[in-house]
Amino acid sequence: MHIVFLALLFVFKFALTFKGVLEDKKSKGVEMTEEKRCKGYRDAIVLLWCMAAAVIIMSLIGGISFTDIGFRPISLNQNIWFTSITLALSGLLLVFSLYRIVAPLLNEKYREQMKKDMAGGASDIIPRTKKERRLFSLMSFSAGICEEIVYRGFAAFLLQAIFPDIPIFLIVLIPCVLFGIGHIVQGLQGVIATGVLGALWMCLFLVTGSLVLPMVLHILFDFSSTFLLPEERG
Repeated sequence: MHIVFLALLFVFKFALTFKGVLEDKKSKGVEMTEEKRCKGYRDAIVLLWCMAAAVIIMSLIGGISFTDIGFRPISLNQNIWFTSITLALSGLLLVFSLYRIVAPLLNEKYREQMKKDMAGGASDIIPRTKKERRLFSLMSFSAGICEEIVYRGFAAFLLQAIFPDIPIFLIVLIPCVLFGIGHIVQGLQGVIATGVLGALWMCLFLVTGSLVLPMVLHILFDFSSTFLLPEERG
């Protein structure tokens, strides 16, 4: 049963990636309005929670408990070097995320510079109006919760259940590749960046034995893009 669940996870991810590529091609050259951006946020929120719901349903069918997929207290259970490096990198990401939240709010020049630096491309998903920011914040929360359940907790459990002797680097590598590929519409840089982030969050999950800190860090990182650009009227 576990191997079926893992196969479904791979099939779903690649199907979702293919759909995203097709939609990205259709949107090329089309002006991104508030209505379209908000629709994208709403669709993403629904999809994220559907993914999490699917994992919960599969867990119930397969006799997998919430504890198995990471809903448990924090408990450091890896060697000192792995733990130290993971916590240090996580701390740096936390500081970076908080800086990206505070700096735009306090410095208008920072927002204007970001607007120049992020002209076009991936900046299309960054919110600009109050309505967009509210939905983007909800999407950030949803991604932090749902993606950690799917790509860290559930994926790690399945890999360890199917391959009891699997090396820890493969537990980190396989889901992070899967996670990174899902952002292929952001180009190679987006795939690598999200893959690296996914690897760090998986390491943090393995180090703490809990989804709590990966979820918090994931939410903060995604939310840190909320105020990057100057506010526009809807």
